[in-house]
Amino acid sequence: MSADPNGIDVWEAFLDPQTDYSLPDFSAVTAETLLTAVHTATDFARAEVAAIIADEAESTFFSTTVRFESASVPMTRIASVAAAIESNHLRPELTDAIGETWELLSATQTEILLNVDLFHRIEQVSVSDLNPEDKRQHELTIELFVRAGARLGEEEREQMATIAAELTTLENSFSRALQLDTRELAVHVSEADSLAGMNDDQIAAAANRAAERGVDGYLLPLNNFTQQGVLESLSTAQTRRHVLNNSMARGSRGGDGDTRTQVADTTALRALKAHLLGYPSYSSFAIDNQTAGNPDAAADIVSSLINPANAQLDAELAQVKERYGLETVAAEDVKYYLAKYRADEFGIDPDEVAKYFEFDTVLTEGVFRAATGLYGITFAPYEGVTAWHEDVRVYEVTDANERHLGLVLIDPYSRDTKRGGAWMDQLVPASRLTGLLPVVTLSLNLAKPGPGRPTLLNPTELTTFFHEFGHVLHGLFANSTYPSTAGTAVPRDYVEFPSQLNEMWRFHPQVLPHFAKHVDTGEPMPAELVDALVASEKFGQGFDTIEYLAAAMLDLSWHSLEAGEHITEVLSFESEVLAASGFSPLVPPRYRSTYFGHIFASGYAAGYYSYLYSEVIAAWVSEWFEEQGGLNREAGDAFREAILAPGYSVDPMSAIERFFGTRPDVAPLLRRRGLAEPVTEVDDEDDEATAEAEPGAASAKWDHPNHEAVAADLTAAGIDPRIEVFDDSTPTAAAAAEALGIEVGAIANSLIFSSGGEPVLIMASGAHRVDTAHVAELIGVDSLDRASKELVREATGQVIGGVAPCGHPGPIPTYVDVSLKDYPVLWAGAGTPNSMVPLTYEQLLTVTGGKEITVVAEES
Repeated sequence: MSADPNGIDVWEAFLDPQTDYSLPDFSAVTAETLLTAVHTATDFARAEVAAIIADEAESTFFSTTVRFESASVPMTRIASVAAAIESNHLRPELTDAIGETWELLSATQTEILLNVDLFHRIEQVSVSDLNPEDKRQHELTIELFVRAGARLGEEEREQMATIAAELTTLENSFSRALQLDTRELAVHVSEADSLAGMNDDQIAAAANRAAERGVDGYLLPLNNFTQQGVLESLSTAQTRRHVLNNSMARGSRGGDGDTRTQVADTTALRALKAHLLGYPSYSSFAIDNQTAGNPDAAADIVSSLINPANAQLDAELAQVKERYGLETVAAEDVKYYLAKYRADEFGIDPDEVAKYFEFDTVLTEGVFRAATGLYGITFAPYEGVTAWHEDVRVYEVTDANERHLGLVLIDPYSRDTKRGGAWMDQLVPASRLTGLLPVVTLSLNLAKPGPGRPTLLNPTELTTFFHEFGHVLHGLFANSTYPSTAGTAVPRDYVEFPSQLNEMWRFHPQVLPHFAKHVDTGEPMPAELVDALVASEKFGQGFDTIEYLAAAMLDLSWHSLEAGEHITEVLSFESEVLAASGFSPLVPPRYRSTYFGHIFASGYAAGYYSYLYSEVIAAWVSEWFEEQGGLNREAGDAFREAILAPGYSVDPMSAIERFFGTRPDVAPLLRRRGLAEPVTEVDDEDDEATAEAEPGAASAKWDHPNHEAVAADLTAAGIDPRIEVFDDSTPTAAAAAEALGIEVGAIANSLIFSSGGEPVLIMASGAHRVDTAHVAELIGVDSLDRASKELVREATGQVIGGVAPCGHPGPIPTYVDVSLKDYPVLWAGAGTPNSMVPLTYEQLLTVTGGKEITVVAEES
């Protein structure tokens, strides 16, 4: 077996002298020690690969797959250290060494993943006797090699290696150029009058930033986004224009800070890489192993919100114009007037609100308290640790059973050596293979107050804090055998779900009263201010949604290029995409292409849609938590164990389905963003009236080809095809039952499973989860797995959420839940997510030719 990856010489340099948590000693990081460590780690990996290949014994999971995983651990640890330094405190003397580190790590990883001898050894491993986690680990390892190009010919593999090296160089170059231009475009003003509208603390922070740079006056540094926070405060239109113009100019002015060449070359190379791997575009390649599955699914969810968000934005701007007597609103004025309207309409003084959100109180009585209430974990300061900067705070986390869980490093303040935005990282991922406990980091970019002054958060910063701590919890709760699947090592369009879910606690009545206390008086936030703050959250959602959707559409468009396309007119391409998609120049994208670090330097290429895709799940699960009573320890512990702890050691959406019994739908997201009316209770009289009317306000009109196919099969079986089409989708049993006003048990769910790659249709009551082991035994197959989107579409011609019991291209073995006979009328899907058809139990058996079974094993 391999050498211990935690015991090699690389750790002696600087990675393992602090505490029992294997926390790197950042004070020992120099260019020399960093490069020594990375060479030691890459040499170790190469030696382990050579040993795996030279092993003449039969390839086994432990001698081959696990040994490969172990070989990668030191490189992963070095990468985590380099990322922490680069993003939080990149000192000039380390810049070149960090760049060299990334290039060496990338080259070594590419070399290993394109090693056909190693790949053949891994392919020879038998998985027949492996437990589910080990089998999945092996499958993911195979996928890693295949997606790197291990199955390509020699010439193509050489091309892939060249492309990988060039992309690493381009990504590093983009990051350096953007950091340079962002620093140079900080807005410098000489007179305080130009900052009218900003409060005293904000002006003092601007003066401090100018003094740090050695210039007179005031300096307004730029954050990552197009829209800058100060745009909501500045009452001088000229200063607002200066700020927005500088922000939007990043990366497009020529010189060392220009990123247009990197954008053009990166997207062309990614398209070529995808082509070599057999994909039509990079987005097809990148999304293939994500939750969405394909670019169409990603683009659909983005496109579906453009019209409702534009309508919401139009309504918001109309209210602004009417209130303030404006004929037009310029791009630099939109955020200012939205904030002003919010303050005037809801009686909110932003400066007064911030006095209730003091950072330390929010941390201990808000963020920590919510985690304690939901999961039983506690936090205590952890002294004697040297981090990358003196501002970093370290906390030890203890589980409810008094077991040490891990460390959290929190870096709250902005600095010139720190990149913009907010993020969480796994400095040390937990895993049973290494025996290490998690060390996770949380970085914000708050303005550092003057001496003796408190750090106050605005509502957006409060939301960001809770958001990033959701990532922290995901990392802390990791319970996987292998570090490559631990914690937040999940698909991009799933990883934001736990963080977006955690945002629900910031204004929650079980949490907010504990931390929303006036910084001077200690008085709790008045109830009327709380109500106003919550109500005001949805005003401006049209703007916020549109700027996000524009960036997501830009990302998908750049990565829909085909091999051979090389777009050098970057800003022209951007304008064409946005105009064609229906976006107004009044709302620029959250990131323009030239400073879109997420997709050109941070691993979100063809993945910025992920925030929206994840938010669908988060909004849906937040409503579930409310149904459980909010901070419910039993619900929290169950959710932690089933959803957060496994990381990628299980398929995330399969875990969601197993735990909740169904898949999320989009309605809670629309409610969360104020783009749809909330669900309201109806009284008994209204309920009776509804029951007498057409169910779910549905229409009898149907003309979709799937409806025609279902109707044809029903007619052939002697059944009147009374297909109902709804205004909104009803992709889950719960949604369908709500729309129809019936018990969920009367919904006949059409569920496609896979048995050895072949489809099996189970017609199950909406009140039941299918016990797949029980059903597999009943029908005489080895196993049943939930079918992929592709298998569902191939077998039925329909999509998940809209599968009907009939209307399929060919026959599918079908089994019917006998508990459905308890209901005189059943409702089943009719071929699309917004259609249903009523059937009796006997009609269901007739049209499907199904065999009756129990889908849940009887309890003994």
